[in-house]
Amino acid sequence: MKPFTTLTVLFLALIAVLQFLRFVFAWPISIEGMAIPVWASAIAALFVAILATMLWKESFGWHMQPLIGDFSERRICKDSERLPD
Repeated sequence: MKPFTTLTVLFLALIAVLQFLRFVFAWPISIEGMAIPVWASAIAALFVAILATMLWKESFGWHMQPLIGDFSERRICKDSERLPD
């Protein structure tokens, strides 16, 4: 794995853990007087954890299976393989 990819995966994982801890312990956060709901941290933790996992898997060449069909094995017919008219 490349060094910057490793750092990015670790950074995203740290953010996911901190967001999850905020959700579990209900740490209050307010930005310019507006309170940020605790449930938003659960969504953020899940989203960032998925990003970290996808980046980690992609760095090793593991990819998610396509949802609709697998177009990676398309065959192109050569002239010699065509059926006669």
